[in-house]
Amino acid sequence: MIPLRQIAGCFDGMIPPVVATCSADGVPNVVQLSQIHLIDDHHVALSNQFFGTTTNNIAENPAASVVVIEPATFESYQLLLEHVRSETDGAAFERMNRQIEAIASLTGMSGVFRLRALEVFRVSECTVVPAGPHEPGHG
Repeated sequence: MIPLRQIAGCFDGMIPPVVATCSADGVPNVVQLSQIHLIDDHHVALSNQFFGTTTNNIAENPAASVVVIEPATFESYQLLLEHVRSETDGAAFERMNRQIEAIASLTGMSGVFRLRALEVFRVSECTVVPAGPHEPGHG
């Protein structure tokens, strides 16, 4: 597994990550996130702002997958996750809430973005997403 601190740039908020979850009966859901926060070497927190289906899915099935991108190299990484808990207060919640408020202010979305919770996940795997073939004339 690639150490999460080795890809710390993926968690700086420059490129929004994408999270995929699946309901207990197998219906997938994919959404783009505002933020993903590196907690420690084995845990990340996702910003729960508009997570209707995602929240329902992780209640039924705690597994998730996130793709993050290193902004300096555009290298993509897939994190396999297991939901551990939701947090609605505390230092990490307040730190992410401030970051989201700053983003909202810069994008003219103040009052629209509201952090409901941090969804804390244990990272079981972190791997490089292979780049596709690049052939002349295929963008």
